[in-house]
Amino acid sequence: LQEENLELKQLKVSCCEDYSWTHYMSLPFTQNVISETLRLANIINAVWRKALKDVKIKWHLIPKGWCVLASFTSVHMDEENYENPYNFDPSRWQKAGVAVTSSTFTPFGGGQRLCPGLELSRLEISIFLHHLVTTYRWVAERDEIVYLPTVKMKNKLPINIMPFEQNPLIQTRQN
Repeated sequence: LQEENLELKQLKVSCCEDYSWTHYMSLPFTQNVISETLRLANIINAVWRKALKDVKIKWHLIPKGWCVLASFTSVHMDEENYENPYNFDPSRWQKAGVAVTSSTFTPFGGGQRLCPGLELSRLEISIFLHHLVTTYRWVAERDEIVYLPTVKMKNKLPINIMPFEQNPLIQTRQN
């Protein structure tokens, strides 16, 4: 993640050009990290829907007026959808058959209720990550994810952030 973003930063510094939407969205590993983070820890873990008429799904009948909880977390953590679903693995998004627009990846909803801010939010996350990994180093204390009622960190993710003491391009090459 850092290498990919440092390459972009070095390119922008050397050509004295501003960043654009395409620069951020052209960082494939960064986009994979974002997708994997959203899969594991999306802020919206489920939605309620009310059946406006009798609905049959496979062999189940949902009567008119009943409420149904659609669990995004259950879909994202299902081993039929994702191999080793509890592991953070950004490389899973490079594999054939895994798509960020499928019915098994729903951090932004889906169908008619797909969030209109999907691309803007991915851009905002990309910008934040770019500046974080090219400007700072950090040490996070061990913490665990709590999924209910919303996704949060049990200990609020204690983290120490420090600016790089020298040029991060040089630091990365030495490491």
